[in-house]
Amino acid sequence: MTNHLPKLVGVALVFLAPSIWAGKVDEALNLERDSWYPIFVRMEDQLICKAGEYDAFCRKRSKIPRSRNRTEVISTLREKADQSWDALEEVIEDLRQKERIRGVRRFWIVNGFSCRAKAGAIRRLSMRKEVSFVYLDRFARPPAESEPMDANRTKRMQTVLETWGKKEPEFIPSLRIPWNVREIGAERAWKEENATGRGVKVAVIDSGILPTPSLVHALAKNPNEKLNGRDDDGNGLIDDLFGYDFNANTGYVLENGRTMSHGSCCAGIVAGRASARGWQTGIAPQSRLLLLKGAFNLRSMEYLLEQGADVVSMSYMIVGRELGQVRGLFRNAFEHLGAAGVLSVGGAGNYGSKSRRALPRGKQIGLPKDIPSVLAVAGVDKNRVPLPFSSQGPVFWEGVEFFSDYPSDKPLGKPDLTAFPTGYPMWSAKPSSSSRRGWKEVSEAEGASLVIGPAGNSFSGPHGAGVAALIFSANPEINSWEVSEILQKTAQDLGPKGWDKIYGAGLIDALAAVRAAKKKD
Repeated sequence: MTNHLPKLVGVALVFLAPSIWAGKVDEALNLERDSWYPIFVRMEDQLICKAGEYDAFCRKRSKIPRSRNRTEVISTLREKADQSWDALEEVIEDLRQKERIRGVRRFWIVNGFSCRAKAGAIRRLSMRKEVSFVYLDRFARPPAESEPMDANRTKRMQTVLETWGKKEPEFIPSLRIPWNVREIGAERAWKEENATGRGVKVAVIDSGILPTPSLVHALAKNPNEKLNGRDDDGNGLIDDLFGYDFNANTGYVLENGRTMSHGSCCAGIVAGRASARGWQTGIAPQSRLLLLKGAFNLRSMEYLLEQGADVVSMSYMIVGRELGQVRGLFRNAFEHLGAAGVLSVGGAGNYGSKSRRALPRGKQIGLPKDIPSVLAVAGVDKNRVPLPFSSQGPVFWEGVEFFSDYPSDKPLGKPDLTAFPTGYPMWSAKPSSSSRRGWKEVSEAEGASLVIGPAGNSFSGPHGAGVAALIFSANPEINSWEVSEILQKTAQDLGPKGWDKIYGAGLIDALAAVRAAKKKD
């Protein structure tokens, strides 16, 4: 009997092993096939591990200044990532040498790493106590080295650098103020509370900007980087003077499109400086912009934290596509971002029930705007009438590992706020009768035009980001989750009393929000 014991134990382990790893592996990974899979390995040791812990963190840390929270959170995230890596490095290296994994890239915004892996390697990793979950990485990009810009793009960026180096126009709050800036109370916040966004950095993840002075003067420059084809500050990125393109792995952050500049529209709403004809489009006209390309790229999130961003404005969103468990990975990342002091804001989407791209209830607001800590901003016209394309809530979180706290019978209320997505001047490419019917140019400048015509809830989001910048300039040590609460509590109620699925908490009120923030301890 004794002689057979090792064999029986071995058989038992064979049958037990699948039950050990099965609950830690994304069901979208078919491990019956020994193919290469793009995966993200989430470690067990996280600052925020599951639903409810972000709210608990916020309650516990609300009395602590934001600067201290930021420093301690970033330090903790990095420390946890290093410790987990040290514990697992030998296994990872063994799998790499056996050619069972490749393209490993570490992260700390969520403690873990991405790679491509064979089925056996996924099983082996998932059985480690240091690993909490293995995701199918639906946004995987092959790792690539940072690249210098070509001669033409270097020349364009050199022109931007020269323009940035010139003295910017003086901020004069009595210039031509577009109606949307007035209607949300931003002009009064400048004049009555001296809240202009000074000292605040807003990361804009979008398509880049056109090199017009109104936007270039708003850029935040990396003080330790030069335009020379080298990585001067040692962060692994070449020529990241004003931000970075994590899709193309280059420091070129200008708009590539010719007929529409989505990034210029959004950047101008947040922080555009005065135009030559006196238009003041920016809601936070003395804030600074950090330009990023790279939606759903965790490295973008790490970078904006490293560069000291206070707010991130995002226009990207995924709807009509099955994302499965990876929603939880990005919720984890955005909750860590919020804990470190960055408020995330974006438009709620253009998929309302009367939109030509209408989606059913519960499907109109997608990742990342469906994350509780991310503010999703809906849209109304100048008369406060809901726009037919504006996405409505609610949002559901169920069946998502670690973050299944809003089931169908208790959904998450979205959108959070309302702003104006149409009918005011925005910086973009010069309109042409063939491509942009109905657009009207109201001012022309070097490299761009100020036009009325672009429409979409993408332009509601920068209203929220701009007002958040005003709040942070009035109270730099207020925490990001407190800003979120203030924006919602001070909003002008629209529609039915209280929160509703069309307007959220209501129309953003910059003056009331800034005054509330100043009263905060």
